[in-house]
Amino acid sequence: MAEDKERTGERGYGNIYTPHAGAMIIHVQRESGLANRTLIFTQRQVRLFRIGAIVLGSLIAFGAVSWFFLAAQAARVPYLTRRVDQLQHDVARVDTLQRSLNALAARFQQVQHMMGSSSMSPVGDTLAKAIAPAVTAVAVARVDSVILPDQWPLPMAGTLITSTSPALEIAVPQGTAIRAAGAGLIVEVADDSTLGKLIRISHRSGYETIYAGASEVRVSKGQRVAAGAVIALSGDTPGNFEPHLHFEMRRHGVAIDASSVIKKGPAHGDLQ
Repeated sequence: MAEDKERTGERGYGNIYTPHAGAMIIHVQRESGLANRTLIFTQRQVRLFRIGAIVLGSLIAFGAVSWFFLAAQAARVPYLTRRVDQLQHDVARVDTLQRSLNALAARFQQVQHMMGSSSMSPVGDTLAKAIAPAVTAVAVARVDSVILPDQWPLPMAGTLITSTSPALEIAVPQGTAIRAAGAGLIVEVADDSTLGKLIRISHRSGYETIYAGASEVRVSKGQRVAAGAVIALSGDTPGNFEPHLHFEMRRHGVAIDASSVIKKGPAHGDLQ
């Protein structure tokens, strides 16, 4: 009998039991007070329970955070859908604008060609209809004003050198910009033994302008230039002549007095 009690005490049943440090004892008792039960968990089992509780809690917390994140992203779907629709609409508008700009650019090229061609008839209703959708009345007036090569080919008046030919010999400092007297097509870039580096531009209505005595040419044959565009620099005239520009104007192949056509720019004497 004593041995049974001793074995019972060692197993933790009865009134004599001292649990190990870290162990857990759970007493379960029914309301009637009968059939009491005691659950004893060892230190190792307690550690496992704690680890399991931490892992389970972490999973629950992660799931909750993930749910809130996904819910927030789902709430943005309608807004993002509206933004995508708006962007698609904007892209369509940009494409339409690009097509319009391409059409205007093509018309501008046609206008430039008409302004620079030597065989083109005077600009009339056809030109007005071609540029009406693309330019304002001010632009139309500007087109009318650059029909003839009537601009002074230098940024300064310079000094006229006496000459027996209809060409203008204009003394200017070396490196002075030489400008196109009007819009046109570069039909010749050459190195003349008498005049030096030479540029010839074909304008509308049969006009041509010739620029010689250049030290540096900045255009090439076949290039179209606008009125006032820098085409060369002055300062390289063969012989013992001082740097000057040889400026010549022709119409239908015949040399004419450039001073009768030049109307704009810092010209010299009667050319003002």
